[in-house]
Amino acid sequence: MEVHLRGVPSRYGITLQEILWLFFPEGQIKIEEPSQLEPTATSKQMQSKVSSKKEEEQAYIEINYQKTESQITVTCRFSRADREGLGQGQASLPKKPQEALPTTDNSNNNQSEENIIRRLTKLALLRSLEAYTGRPANPWGTLTGVRPTKIVHRSLDNGQSIKAIYDELMSDYAVSKEKSQLLIEVALRQRPFFLQTEEDYNKVGVYIGIPFCPTRCLYCSFPSYDLKRYGSWIVPVMTALQQEIEALGQIMKRTGQEVQSIYIGGGTPTTLSATQLASLLQVVEENLISPATVEFTVEGGRPDTLDREKMKIMRHYNVNRLSINPQTMNNDTLQRIGRCHCAADVVNMVELARDIGIPSINMDIILGLPGETVASVERTMNRISWLKPENLTIHTMAVKRASRLTAEKEQWNLPPVEEVTSMLTVAQEKATTKGLKPYYLYRQKRILANLENIGYAISGKECIYNIQVMEERQTIWGLGVGSATKIIKAPTGLVLDNWHNPKDPQNYVERIEEIIERKIKKAEGK
Repeated sequence: MEVHLRGVPSRYGITLQEILWLFFPEGQIKIEEPSQLEPTATSKQMQSKVSSKKEEEQAYIEINYQKTESQITVTCRFSRADREGLGQGQASLPKKPQEALPTTDNSNNNQSEENIIRRLTKLALLRSLEAYTGRPANPWGTLTGVRPTKIVHRSLDNGQSIKAIYDELMSDYAVSKEKSQLLIEVALRQRPFFLQTEEDYNKVGVYIGIPFCPTRCLYCSFPSYDLKRYGSWIVPVMTALQQEIEALGQIMKRTGQEVQSIYIGGGTPTTLSATQLASLLQVVEENLISPATVEFTVEGGRPDTLDREKMKIMRHYNVNRLSINPQTMNNDTLQRIGRCHCAADVVNMVELARDIGIPSINMDIILGLPGETVASVERTMNRISWLKPENLTIHTMAVKRASRLTAEKEQWNLPPVEEVTSMLTVAQEKATTKGLKPYYLYRQKRILANLENIGYAISGKECIYNIQVMEERQTIWGLGVGSATKIIKAPTGLVLDNWHNPKDPQNYVERIEEIIERKIKKAEGK
């Protein structure tokens, strides 16, 4: 199915495309040349059309923008050539720019008339398509970005009451009652972790990316490289990474910054040999660790890459949080998605980590894996609950373009929307009954059932890095292949600059001097 977006101002194209994808997930959304009739300060009305063709069906969306001295209104009418008035939606807002209401779920910009119109257009289009398709309301409404909690935080920053925020989420963004409650609960749990004092503003996070894995999983879209093909790059990559870590340590000293949290991810960092892992952690300790460092995470990821020696090394270098990620505790699924461990390996590695004394264990699961059902998720959650992890991240499968799953999509049986929704309900209920509480949340494009990923933790064991990287209230320095650096102006959360290291190992190694020089300049405000 093709859905053509015609005559809409180019700056609205992506905004409306995201709403259309909710109703035509398999469709090809095509943005054609925009109309010259774009709303301005003096325009009274504009009409645009979206056409949709499926065999003999042709449908249109007519979008009307109307503005008076006191109100902005957007009306969308969805109809077919052979039948009028199949769906209509309207959204309006008094024109009060001074209120600075947010307009997107991941933007730091204050409200303007332009942003009001964009947000109202999304809402009107959503209502129109709900009427046209007869589908129940999407629980996340018009929120299509990665960080929906930002709306709540901005409102809290502006002194709004919880009730006012709750009402705004449901009325202005069409978020369901349950999701609105979840957003507020997560945001309130995060607030104590935000920077509070002038002294706090010097605290930063560090992400270190190790891009190697034993194999590449079916659903993976990360910049990771399997050992069989890319193992020869481990030594040059780790040599370059050591240079980058040492350089960042010098930057920290010169600029008065202190590292609060360190997260070594990937890939699978524990793919490294014990000797290589020890060398990495020693360089981190010598250059980045300070009295301000309260959290040190290593992404163990795959249980088959862990052993007693590596865990003892991590404990020696004061790693206090380890991820051991089963994804599922069903062996047939593990084999299907390309994992090299079984459920028993997960149990053994968690028990070993406890024995060695690693204080906090995180576990990840994925809902919507090929061939799984609600019963599969129940089995996974029952076995995980018995292991009592301090952290549990419940991911909903996102079908990424760069994954093997997308390339081979016809071969795999993904569960339907209703099944995935029930999976999330089961997983959430099991987590909360074990005393785990939601503390961070994010969403992804192409996520099954248009759901979300939620991190749970017992009180006092929330992952600081996860909160800061999602809510963008702290600078995060990214080291290693494919890692992202994001410089934040505290305490406003304003993103001053962000960029990625090269995703290709050879490119990273060859450009390491340039990569380091860029970090030095950015740290010094040049």
